[in-house]
Amino acid sequence: MPKFNLLKHGFILAGFALAIPTIVLSQEVTVSQEFVRLDSKGVAVLDNGPTTPPPLGLHPNLELRKPNLDALTNLPRRPFASLATPLTFPNVKNNEVATSNANFFGFDGLDHRDQRVAGTGAFANTQFSLEPPDQGFCVGNAFALETVNTALAVYRKDNGALLAGPTALNQFFNLQPEVIRSATPVFGDFTSDPRCFYDAQTNRFFVTLLQIDVDPATGNLLGGSSLLIAVSQTGDPTKHWNLFRLHTTNDGFGCPCFGDQPLIGFDANGFFLSTNAFSLVTGNFAGNQLYAMSKLFLAAGAPPPFVLHISFPPAFSADGSLPFSIHPASNTRGNEGAHFGTEYYLSSFDITSVLENKLNVWALQNTSLLNFPPGPNTKFHLFRKAIASEVYGVPPDAFQKMGTLPLGSVVNPGVFEILATNEHRMQQVTFSDGRLWSAVTTGLTSPGETDLKAGIAWFSVQVETEEGSLEAQVQEQGYVALANGSVFFPAVGVNAEGNAAIGFSVSSPTRFPSTGYVKLGGAGNADKIHIAGMGVNSEDGFTGYPSQVAVPPPCISPVLCEARWGDYGAASVDADGVIWLAGEYIGPRPRTTLANWGTFITRLTLGDNEN
Repeated sequence: MPKFNLLKHGFILAGFALAIPTIVLSQEVTVSQEFVRLDSKGVAVLDNGPTTPPPLGLHPNLELRKPNLDALTNLPRRPFASLATPLTFPNVKNNEVATSNANFFGFDGLDHRDQRVAGTGAFANTQFSLEPPDQGFCVGNAFALETVNTALAVYRKDNGALLAGPTALNQFFNLQPEVIRSATPVFGDFTSDPRCFYDAQTNRFFVTLLQIDVDPATGNLLGGSSLLIAVSQTGDPTKHWNLFRLHTTNDGFGCPCFGDQPLIGFDANGFFLSTNAFSLVTGNFAGNQLYAMSKLFLAAGAPPPFVLHISFPPAFSADGSLPFSIHPASNTRGNEGAHFGTEYYLSSFDITSVLENKLNVWALQNTSLLNFPPGPNTKFHLFRKAIASEVYGVPPDAFQKMGTLPLGSVVNPGVFEILATNEHRMQQVTFSDGRLWSAVTTGLTSPGETDLKAGIAWFSVQVETEEGSLEAQVQEQGYVALANGSVFFPAVGVNAEGNAAIGFSVSSPTRFPSTGYVKLGGAGNADKIHIAGMGVNSEDGFTGYPSQVAVPPPCISPVLCEARWGDYGAASVDADGVIWLAGEYIGPRPRTTLANWGTFITRLTLGDNEN
């Protein structure tokens, strides 16, 4: 959830004790390994959403989420000098913009109002106003499932009709309501960063969520945290789900900790999670955490025999890389058994570096052992290989078309927000036909333009493992750039035939925030930029106003205020190879006083007819 300002992080202490047993990476990095358990947490079902939206409270302490995780996400600084030959931001030819969308269908997903009013019964009118939308999306059978911030909904994939929800995720996971707006307010569990995935091999939907304990009287964060996992009991996500909890309070160095921005992946045997742990006391980075467990047990509704937990220390490796946001891969549809016994991961080389030209590739071997009780000879082997890549770096904020919006009963004379594009952490990773596909938001320039802007760097990495080794190299790579505008928060969808597309948000001084996509060709070529969800107004949410009060005054030109945007989109692939993309934009539906973000779902059948 948090956005990092990479130039303001302080140093953290690197003194720690390594647990036993240990595993050694190919570059002689030693990290701790242990076996932990996953707890059952009952059964859940989606509600049908509120029939009449409750009144929206406007008191700041009861409308905006009080805990601020941005203050608890301090990264270390790079402890040595930069490269001998300084890197520069890539200069990239702009992609053309298409004038039509062949083989395209789309519909509106969850928006801020949906998320705010989600909840029924005791959960009615208990949601905070949240920005930005952290978006998960997955497709399976006849269903499209979307998770945004603290809400979940299921749609018919053929026409976008709402089937279930919006459901408050605190209600779905049997937690306490976010806030009960009584004379003496009562605060409940802090939840964030949802993800979802449909696993065709088991015919199950998976949803994950970050949870942190909260003082019910003050709303302050306490010392307990966990990762919540929901697994549908059938291939129909509108029916019952099994719930599980993985305790993460002590996972890291300098804990109590929480696992920020959980990432998910799947292979033939396992369900894999990765988090960036941060201390709930100091906010210091507490190391990356990897978890692996049997997906077959989860699909059957039973806790796995064990959960493999690998903990990286919060320090730079000897080669200067920082284990951070190590993103597990998910198999594309029809590819589930392609690397039986090995799970791959991909990560940026050093998230604290302004510019990079390397990637980290990881391989966890022996994942078939996740399906059996651990014994004295149960061993997992993790390998890492740093590989050369195209240059990518920290992107600048994105400009948007500044509109005139009604703000409550007051006419807003103008909007002066720019959109945060965060940093170059690795986004969603997919394994298809021996390759890992992913992308990052990057800063770049284009011929004839003077200013740095946000664009996309994408990668297709060939990987191969044998017992005791990992081989990897970039097979294809490239950039996506918009003339005098920005594209950011990419999600790559790849089908079993190797056809790929990237979905993203797009904005410029002459374009309201929209969603778009490109199809990928060979030799590092990305096709024309297509606009999928056409933005109809400016982003005008509460995070763009420094005061963050209930009805903020507008930012006044020439002062531009940074609004939160992202932090991630999603891609999914259907059984017929159709690629689905989900991203944030400013849509046409009714807004709330405090925010107007929406999400747009794109279904893309890859074809050749376009202009």
